[in-house]
Amino acid sequence: MKRLVWLMSVFSALSFAEPLAVSWSALAPDTNEKTVTLPDVTEQQKRLLAQVILLSDQASNAEKEKLQSITAELAEQGIDVAAALAARTQYMQVEQRKAEALNPQFNGRFVRLSGFVVPTKFNGVKATEFLLMPYAGACIHMPPPPANQVIKLSYPEGFEVQNVQYPVWVEGVIETQLVTENVQLVDGKMPVTMGYALNAQQIERYYHNDTELMVKPVEHSHQH
Repeated sequence: MKRLVWLMSVFSALSFAEPLAVSWSALAPDTNEKTVTLPDVTEQQKRLLAQVILLSDQASNAEKEKLQSITAELAEQGIDVAAALAARTQYMQVEQRKAEALNPQFNGRFVRLSGFVVPTKFNGVKATEFLLMPYAGACIHMPPPPANQVIKLSYPEGFEVQNVQYPVWVEGVIETQLVTENVQLVDGKMPVTMGYALNAQQIERYYHNDTELMVKPVEHSHQH
């Protein structure tokens, strides 16, 4: 009984509390990673390095000879293949750590932020689950943003979106929750890594009418 009373008091406090305004840049904390410098290569050299990566997994003598030939050709052009691929691997590891760095200070907080919702699950004409992201165009015919710039948004009450990506204000409790799921989008299923989950208490249009939506961009503090 005491626990029930405590839970009711918590939910009551949340419903009357002022939400904490959160910027997208705050959701991507600085990891203090060292900058990895990639070798300066031409487009042709990039294509040759890509062939090296593909051929490295092949076992036939002909492919091994081709690999040696490409490696020698790049060496003549001043490109150390082993060093270039090692730098590429290190760069990708650093970028992944940056993308998946989450900010625990918002965990469990009642927050408010704006963004674009991409519906992923419907109940009738209303969407109940979304991806919430800081800018339009993400995840549609292009790779998703970094994980710390993708929020898995749940709203059982449902919200009717006017188009595939729709600008909104959202209020709710946010949690740090790094997960990768196959998400159904308009152009098919794709794996998306989400850094946060947010149970929305309220979703509202960013603009009051469609005229504003057509003539005004959504402003964010997110820095590219």
